[in-house]
Amino acid sequence: MQNLIGIQIDNYRIVSVLGKGGMGIVYKAYDTKLDRFVAIKMLNSDMYDRLKFIERFKREAKNQAKLSHPNIVTVYGFIEYDNLLGIVMEYVEGESLDKILRRQGRFNLYDVFYILKQILLGLGYAHSKGFVHRDIKPSNIVLNKEGVAKVMDFGISKSLFDDSAVTKTGAKIGTVYYMSPEQIKGYDVTNRSDIYSLGCTAYEMIVGHPPFDYESEYEIMDSHLKKSPPKISSAIAGIPEIVDELILRAMAKNPNDRYATCEEMYEEVQRVDQQVAKLYTNYFRKTEARSATYKFMSASAFALFFIVLIGISYFVYTQVDELLKSNALEELKKYNIEALFSSPEDEFSFKEIVRIQSPVDVNLNGISFSGNTFAVAVGDSGVILTSNNNGQNWKLIGYDKKVNLSDVYCSPLGKTIIVGDSSTILYSANFLDSIRTVQVRGGYTFFRVKFIDEQTGFITGSDGLIMKTVNGGISWYKVVTNTKDLIFDLDFSNDRHGIAVGWNGLMLTTENGGESWHPIENVKFDNYIKSIDITKEGYCLAAGGDATILRSINYGKDWEIEKVAELGGLQKVLFISENYAVVTGSKGILMFSKDKGNTWNLIESRIYSNMNDLELSPERELFMVGVNGMIFKIF
Repeated sequence: MQNLIGIQIDNYRIVSVLGKGGMGIVYKAYDTKLDRFVAIKMLNSDMYDRLKFIERFKREAKNQAKLSHPNIVTVYGFIEYDNLLGIVMEYVEGESLDKILRRQGRFNLYDVFYILKQILLGLGYAHSKGFVHRDIKPSNIVLNKEGVAKVMDFGISKSLFDDSAVTKTGAKIGTVYYMSPEQIKGYDVTNRSDIYSLGCTAYEMIVGHPPFDYESEYEIMDSHLKKSPPKISSAIAGIPEIVDELILRAMAKNPNDRYATCEEMYEEVQRVDQQVAKLYTNYFRKTEARSATYKFMSASAFALFFIVLIGISYFVYTQVDELLKSNALEELKKYNIEALFSSPEDEFSFKEIVRIQSPVDVNLNGISFSGNTFAVAVGDSGVILTSNNNGQNWKLIGYDKKVNLSDVYCSPLGKTIIVGDSSTILYSANFLDSIRTVQVRGGYTFFRVKFIDEQTGFITGSDGLIMKTVNGGISWYKVVTNTKDLIFDLDFSNDRHGIAVGWNGLMLTTENGGESWHPIENVKFDNYIKSIDITKEGYCLAAGGDATILRSINYGKDWEIEKVAELGGLQKVLFISENYAVVTGSKGILMFSKDKGNTWNLIESRIYSNMNDLELSPERELFMVGVNGMIFKIF
């Protein structure tokens, strides 16, 4: 996007940059007519389906302009300049809550209640006007210099009274740390979804980190669906349990168990605030005097601690010495690439892991090679990267920045299918020289796209969705799955038999080419299964939560389940030959098997970041993509 500082657009003179985000750049500008500063969020609209984008942009600006409340950032209107569109809004001199959290760690409990009540007033007003924010989080709440809290960025809000709204019900919109269970499942989003996200935000303000603070997106999502957050009273000394009760009700899994309205939650916050004030007052009255006896006990306690410390040190020394003299540590050894593939009979000769320069810093979720020199990688904020030299260099072409793209498939003839949030399916027949959108209703989140031949392909998604194409991806139709769980991945051993995997250990199988699916009953695994790969000989490998690998040697009829390490979640499993398989996942996990997944070797990758997808190039080089635009090559 071009630099606009110093340029005058209508009656607005651009002064400086306030920040950059997924939607564009926010500028500070001076309104020469009304003699005031404003903020202008500029978006680059030079993208596919421009007319539809402009219409949606104007709709959002008009929606926001309907909201006038002291705890909501006011929108004045929109402007157009050159190839850009901008929302003109109130300039707030202050900081967002996430910046304050990064600087000071967490908030005083009194400040949390003070800010929370203001946000509830603003959100309650928006809900009464028929709007749901859908992305409440610390970065969307700003505190001005007078201490007034304001909600900003209703850019993905949805009018409850407008059935023709472009932002459809069921689209998975929001930020995963603060996303309600119904958003994750792709269900209807209501005012109670905002209350859930506000509960997550309040939790982070008190504790200093989100309620489900994991590195893997799917571990976070799984926790939103299944787990209760750790008690605040256990994490922070002096926090009474009534605060836990407040936050836990706001974050109830079932929307009907949450506060029905912001007004109801406001009254509860007010009551808890008053009770906490009384508790704190009584506490300080009781503990302000310290006696000489207390000082003596403190000294005695320190001496005892010192003696215990010496004993622990001796114990640790003797135990470690015994461990080193034994060979027990060898069982935990991490291999480097060259050592693992040094044998002459190795099918592959991997020697090194190198990072490839990437033009983006957003999460990359999928990568595919066409079979010649063309490759594509896709990610969040509409990122599409292409390479014409087998992944050695990449360039950005991009799509709608509001859509997160999940996966991509490339055929040797140049056909490319890309899938993502909001029922997004992109189709190209010519190596992405031109792209068209395949229309699909329902607001689904798509996770994986796979083809079993040139014409037959499948897409997995939220709400138990599997879609099939028999004409190369030009059109798609739903097939029968009889489940509402998220389906992450699928694979086929032949044109008739396939297996699909998803949430809660879900495994489905088909024997009719994917027209209908039914559960595999003998698999007992209660975590998510993220990825599956099947050979024509019937060897099946599936990977999922808790670094667990599921293995079958008979086309999925019987399964072995093994937790291979205490390493977090796995994201992708791939057979790279008849015998060799590779797995990647969170915290830079990289494991190889030379015996069809029977045993695994952990590679010391030194990546330490989540890897989301991997693929073997025509040059027999492995490529991995992950968070912050990371691309790695193993060769």
